Amino acid sequence: MRMNVLLLNADYTPLEVIPSERAIILFLHNKVHVVMNYVDRYIHSAHQAWEWPAVVALKEFWNRKHSVRLSRSNVLARDRYECQYCGVKPQTASGKPDIERLTIDHVIPRAQAKNGRVILPWSGESVPVSSWRNLSCACQDCNFRKADRTPDQAKMTLKRSPFTPSNTDIIWMMLSKHSIPEEWKDFLPEGSPWREYWDVELES
Repeated sequence: MRMNVLLLNADYTPLEVIPSERAIILFLHNKVHVVMNYVDRYIHSAHQAWEWPAVVALKEFWNRKHSVRLSRSNVLARDRYECQYCGVKPQTASGKPDIERLTIDHVIPRAQAKNGRVILPWSGESVPVSSWRNLSCACQDCNFRKADRTPDQAKMTLKRSPFTPSNTDIIWMMLSKHSIPEEWKDFLPEGSPWREYWDVELES
């Protein structure tokens, strides 16, 4: 059975989710130490059984700069699967975000772009029409209602201006793409929506 492992930096901040095979290789090369094992999960060989690592931490600090690809799934994750106009958070019968009922809205629409760029009214900045600063999660109803208009023209209120994710946001977004086991809970960022919401998955 394939199990993922939460990799922490040396200061115990989350870095990424890695396959257990990679975690074991890092451990054998003395790059990490095991912080927590999965409860009642074991790795078996012909003659031995070892506890299955759930969380490992690097022995030396890695000064990594995170980056994240601009994509539909990542915009939905950044906005926590919530329509930025009406606040609805559609879910499936199993309680997971219903991403089929969510869309990506160009806050300043493509139809109003000039040379592929738009001016953001809340900051006066010029940005590409398809950029982190001009894309928001919207439910189908709100996106249809807004159409090719700005929020002001459609008399709709944007709950939060779109933003480029910070390193902490990127960690949350990464975690949203995995099933989150209980063993990871104490190592997630304070205020993370995933601390109490364990089984969120995005399309690959």
